[in-house]
Amino acid sequence: MRKVLRYTQRVLGVVAGVLLLSAQQGCKRAPEGYLEGYTQLIDDTYYRLATIGEGTRRASLGDYVTLQLRYATLGDSTFFTGLRRFQIEPSPYEGSIDACFTLLAEGDSANFYLNPRRFFEETLQTTLPHFLDSAPAMRIDVKVLALQDSFSYARDKEAFVHWIEDFSAYERVLLAQYIAKERMNPHAVDSLFYLQKRAGSGDYPRNGDTLTIEFEGRFLDGEFFDSTKKRKESFQFVLGQKWQVIDGIERAVRMMREGEHSLFILPSGVAFGAEGSSTGIVPPYTPVIFEIELTELKPGERAE
Repeated sequence: MRKVLRYTQRVLGVVAGVLLLSAQQGCKRAPEGYLEGYTQLIDDTYYRLATIGEGTRRASLGDYVTLQLRYATLGDSTFFTGLRRFQIEPSPYEGSIDACFTLLAEGDSANFYLNPRRFFEETLQTTLPHFLDSAPAMRIDVKVLALQDSFSYARDKEAFVHWIEDFSAYERVLLAQYIAKERMNPHAVDSLFYLQKRAGSGDYPRNGDTLTIEFEGRFLDGEFFDSTKKRKESFQFVLGQKWQVIDGIERAVRMMREGEHSLFILPSGVAFGAEGSSTGIVPPYTPVIFEIELTELKPGERAE
């Protein structure tokens, strides 16, 4: 009975959120076609709740959320999936994805259709991918895996401060020992170590470029934790977009040119950091190695 009551409360809460977002323009049913079954929030943002989780408190500004994300075209062609954790910030415009997150509680999943140009240029502050140039909408599927308020997040982070200070010195020793053992002579560049194996050619990547890479990720002991080659699936992303790759990989590919194959040693600060990987495979504060081959660079819009 309590579960039924909780479910009813969550439905009412979601409905209230939808009404709040659409109050100025009226909440109306979406037109026929791909938006059938969706409700218009504001302007060209549409929403459908897929599942209701066990959480009772909806996300709010300042909260930290862990999400399973999927971006797709109108033809339901997926061009990004991944787990991301970040803080919900004030919405850059009415009907933005940040505002949509505040409709959801922990365990909820939902589908959104929104304006791709505004999403990429105003929310992600990057260039719109070329394949979305004429698209009236794109789809974002969201599942809320975890929700934490800013106070709890700060408290948990503070609990690790002394341990982190001790560990950072230990991590530097580990990296120095590994480099000496492997008889490497890498360049220390932009908070990581860089060893080129094969040179590339052409321009260096810029924000908005679409990059295709092959990579293998492993620990210092040689154990692999991820490999596009083993999956037989290259990884493609738009440089400069949020929530796509870890900081160390973004820094690494900016040093590469098309056709280059290089090895990068990433300290934990530019790898998976204090939380480890979202899959749980890479523990917190773990330095890692990535071998990356930049197989293709498709230029985005270039400033004149």
